[in-house]
Amino acid sequence: MTAVVDEGTNTGEFFGISSAGSFTAQIKKAIDIRLGKPGPGPSHNLPATSRSVLGVTGAGDAPAPELSYVLPPRRQADHLMELYWFYVDPLYPFLDRKRWTNAYNAIFAGTVIDFNERIFVATLNIIFALSTQLLESQSLEQREQSSETYFRRAQDLLPMSPWESGSLELVQCLLVTSQYLQSTYNPHQTWMVVGSAIRMAQGLGLHLPETSADRTDPGERELLRRIWYGCILMDRMVSVTHGRPAMISKRPAMAVPLPNKSQPVDPRDITSGKDTGYYSFFVESVRLYEIIHQTMIALYGGSHSGRCKAKEHHISDHDSSDNDDEDLDKVVQLDRSLSKWEKKLPDHLKWNMLEANKDEISRRQAVILRMRFLHARILLLRPLLSRFCLTQSPAENSLADDTLQIRVIQQGAMFCVAMAQNIITTLLTHQTLDSTVGLLPAWWYRVYYVYSAATVLIAAKLRPDVFPAVEIGRSWGQAISVLKAHEKFAA
Repeated sequence: MTAVVDEGTNTGEFFGISSAGSFTAQIKKAIDIRLGKPGPGPSHNLPATSRSVLGVTGAGDAPAPELSYVLPPRRQADHLMELYWFYVDPLYPFLDRKRWTNAYNAIFAGTVIDFNERIFVATLNIIFALSTQLLESQSLEQREQSSETYFRRAQDLLPMSPWESGSLELVQCLLVTSQYLQSTYNPHQTWMVVGSAIRMAQGLGLHLPETSADRTDPGERELLRRIWYGCILMDRMVSVTHGRPAMISKRPAMAVPLPNKSQPVDPRDITSGKDTGYYSFFVESVRLYEIIHQTMIALYGGSHSGRCKAKEHHISDHDSSDNDDEDLDKVVQLDRSLSKWEKKLPDHLKWNMLEANKDEISRRQAVILRMRFLHARILLLRPLLSRFCLTQSPAENSLADDTLQIRVIQQGAMFCVAMAQNIITTLLTHQTLDSTVGLLPAWWYRVYYVYSAATVLIAAKLRPDVFPAVEIGRSWGQAISVLKAHEKFAA
């Protein structure tokens, strides 16, 4: 994903301690200290600038030209839309499929649609750009050229002003845009687009329970709730990957009732009484990322970060032991929350029911949810891994002071490594040979997960007395194998 960089060294941006790049920097520092190498000096990079997303402009800029747009041939457009409905919508249901399909058909037929046409066509181009990134059989050059063409068309169509009021359709557009930007190398744009979507949604009152509750149409009510929780989900996701504070705190985030997991998506299901559970994955993802959000606050927040830096610079902290005890308590409590969440999953999303599940979409949802769960545990246990493996001298690794706390930290570190190995094994097991996505997440998420898991293995290599070199080496080889399979996606 976009935040897999080395602490923003090349961009001048801030990436906090929960980001994969920051953890890599911690490992580098631990190795340098053991080798007696001097640490790098402070960075003085200036923030990078880039072209605005979706043509965001100031109030004094020239007005947008009259609506004029280009669409791909219908067959190509249909294929890209099919990819979106199959691979993206089951995970991020930000659109009303029935209404969207009607407008899509009307656009190609040249008839009037019940959308703001400019926003609709811009969103359509973002979908085309996103779906193009899912065409894994294409070369890097083909995918990047095509997706960039679609994205620039969207930018040209939608010159927004920060002084103008938003709309529900624009929030949807921004959420879909945030999905596309995660496949690019623009972490700043991803961060800003998600923030814009949240502020616009709040401006529309989506954070208030009564806004959706007052809607008499059930479909419209559920859509409003999915859009709001889509903002929350993306807020939590970019907060983790960028290592920055989330914009929405827990209480206002969860004030709105969760969307209905079992709302039928096909009118035929209403008459047949069939319960699709189509939105179960989305709702469970929101719940999982709320636990991850609490993990970020408890273990990666400002005070914890400050303690880490104090230890790095040998600053005395008389309360260090008490704080460490508190962290262990938090880890146990949050791990209990993760276990409860896993046990309460509906059957079609449970990992141990995967083989019995014959529906391709829900099978993929189960695999992706499993990977998110494993990654959540890595984030939870990684501070223990750091304390166990990244100590500043071998003397600190001595078990002379063998205490229960040390044993718990060691077990937490071992559990973290096991989670990383599970992620790598899952990626390897479900990797396709026909250049399709298969049951796995999109390629940029796969790279992010294997990168996160591989950094855990690097840390484990610093403690060969606990983690057998042969076992870690085997997992490392598997991780490299997965990364090599993704070389064609690298710029």
